[in-house]
Amino acid sequence: MKPIRLGMVGSGHVSNRYFEQAGKLEGVQFVATCAKHIENAESKAKLYGVPRWYDDYGKMMDNEQLDAVIVTTPHSIHAEVVLAALKRGLHVLNEKPMATSYDDCKSMVEAAERNNLIFMNLPYNLHPAFVTALQYLNEETIGKITGADVQLNIPGPPRDNWYYNKAVSHGGAILDCIVYPVSRLISLLGPASSVMAEVNTLIPNRIVGGGKQIRSDVDDNATVIVQFAQGQHAVVRTLWGTSFSQNNTLIYGRKGTIALGDGGFPLVIHSPHQPIEDAEQVAWRGLQGCYAPKLQPSELSEKDMMSHFVHCLRTGRQPKQSARQQLHVHEIMFGAYRSAETGQRHMLTTTFDNFHSNAGADMFDTKSGYI
Repeated sequence: MKPIRLGMVGSGHVSNRYFEQAGKLEGVQFVATCAKHIENAESKAKLYGVPRWYDDYGKMMDNEQLDAVIVTTPHSIHAEVVLAALKRGLHVLNEKPMATSYDDCKSMVEAAERNNLIFMNLPYNLHPAFVTALQYLNEETIGKITGADVQLNIPGPPRDNWYYNKAVSHGGAILDCIVYPVSRLISLLGPASSVMAEVNTLIPNRIVGGGKQIRSDVDDNATVIVQFAQGQHAVVRTLWGTSFSQNNTLIYGRKGTIALGDGGFPLVIHSPHQPIEDAEQVAWRGLQGCYAPKLQPSELSEKDMMSHFVHCLRTGRQPKQSARQQLHVHEIMFGAYRSAETGQRHMLTTTFDNFHSNAGADMFDTKSGYI
């Protein structure tokens, strides 16, 4: 088995999970770290037994015989690091969001395709509940698709750093949080056709961790309507102002509903017309006919972000959630900003081939026949 040599660009807390996941994989090694401040790169390297550290990602990429880089820098630096890696023929796993402008996102995807490189962008959705939900995303179980609600609401990031500074982050809740529900929505239902949105800064004067008072100029309140080609609406919401965290997905059908991460269940199927085989009947939202299926384990290559990325490196296959798919996700996000600024609907220009065909075009057809 060919060893995989990795470099890490970014040394914040987000990087820890990549070191930890890689440490469980055979033949995978981080050989260098890089951070703006050399002491941070050194500290992270020593914590995870990485032999070398840098404060210049270009030098790291040129000096080390890397197969790929992992990018966990602040949002606004993603594009320059990713493009530098792709230019050097290195594969990339990039944290969310892909970049802080749609043009940068497009340039990154085109560079990866031009150089025939693996370009994996988070969010990563292929967890057991999501994979299991795909088994019920069919007309027999839920009928024709009629709409969706997806959201990620949190009190707000507790740290007093670049999250609340638009000059550094280039955006707030949309770039940091709404990317998750939008990615889940599109991964389930496929490409959308347009987006409309309201986005604002609801809480400019914030109390964060330790009771510190800060000024925020980033968006912290966003409601987005994503429309699909045959008229279905998905309402996507993120709010940095709730007393608890909420991260759920509801896909509505004429006969049933798929609910991910809602009401304390990883997955619930509301199926009032027929029981769900091999599933536990549960109480959900006070409704009858609700079932919690046994979660199916993901394939080994989909166990976590790093295992899937390494599987792609070794097989030469692109991630199931492709770069083109994430480009579509990000066009929705940047289209939401544009819609909020102009008050107009933004028509989407990107598309992608979904890795599954469960929600085919026939599931969206509510116009022919009686349902």
